[in-house]
Amino acid sequence: MSDPRRAKGHAALQRIHDVKLWGLLGFAALGLLLSVPGAKAQGVGYLIPAPAPDNLQKTPRYDCETPGEPLITLDVKSKYRQDDASRSTIDEEAEEAYSEAVEPLRNYGRALVKISNAYAKSEPRNTAAAACALTWLDTWAKANALTEMRSRQASHNQGQAVGGIALAYLQIRNAPGLPDDQKKRVEVWLNRLGHQVADAMNRNDGVSGRNNHRYWSGLSAIAAGIASGDEKLIKWGADSARIGIGQITKDGTLPLELRRAKRARDYHTFAAEPLIATAELARTQGIDLYAENDKALSRLVGRVVESFSDPSFFEKATGSEQEPYRGDGTVPSSRIAWLEIYQSRFPSPQAETLLASKRPVASSGIGGNTTLLFKEKD
Repeated sequence: MSDPRRAKGHAALQRIHDVKLWGLLGFAALGLLLSVPGAKAQGVGYLIPAPAPDNLQKTPRYDCETPGEPLITLDVKSKYRQDDASRSTIDEEAEEAYSEAVEPLRNYGRALVKISNAYAKSEPRNTAAAACALTWLDTWAKANALTEMRSRQASHNQGQAVGGIALAYLQIRNAPGLPDDQKKRVEVWLNRLGHQVADAMNRNDGVSGRNNHRYWSGLSAIAAGIASGDEKLIKWGADSARIGIGQITKDGTLPLELRRAKRARDYHTFAAEPLIATAELARTQGIDLYAENDKALSRLVGRVVESFSDPSFFEKATGSEQEPYRGDGTVPSSRIAWLEIYQSRFPSPQAETLLASKRPVASSGIGGNTTLLFKEKD
């Protein structure tokens, strides 16, 4: 007499095997296209050099508003229902409390990168915009903002936010005329936050110590490390990305993000964001994360790009219909800001078609307008 539980287990394994085989040839071709390096010129990137003396506005002006009250302490819980193992069902009451608590941080991050982007966009350079961004950074640095995280979820929020803040600083730090005392204070603050992020994650022995939370923390660490000249943070950030890159399968998926059931596609997109941004920062430090695990990032990018028009792979892999995108049903431009970075290194027709319909693409978590920073000017 057969054991129904064993039969069910064999059936599940067979389904996963079938999914991995399904469409593999087509996906492999897409991944190959997305991994071929090109000679495409780029924008300025994250590390904007000091401008030439004749490339400065003679009377720079910028309407610099006052930043919001520094957020020093954060104590929040997850917005997902705790009885849902996949963490894919939102608890509406928890989401409302969560959004209210983190809104000051989100507002600060969005506004800060816009100011830094304004400096990056100006030609000749508007040093008043850079000075404004530094003032915003220094205001929060003097208040020791974001240094008191009182829950695991709060530490995750810190891990995600510090990267965007540090990337905003990297864009303006070489602008001439910025006060050295302000820059020093900001760099000390970023370094402190970077180490807090790394220390919190080093104590995390759960799944979130190996999934997208780790990759975001890695981006924060490497960005803060570059900003403050801390080789230890740079290495920790790159090694955090390696934890994710090493998990990318032959079919381009991240097993821990597949667990998100109906949100698996979205969480693969979300995980790709810090991994690609970290790989780009690591490249500036002589570390080639793009090549690791047999160019695994190209497989992840290929899988994610394919899923925007056809989510069936993730539906078959998880047994769950994927959450549709709001509005017109296409992926929001903020979700593919990281793809602009990858496209600048490894151009492909598929990615270009998608980006062309969404530009400019921007995400405050990875430094704002990546079209501005990484796309060659037309």
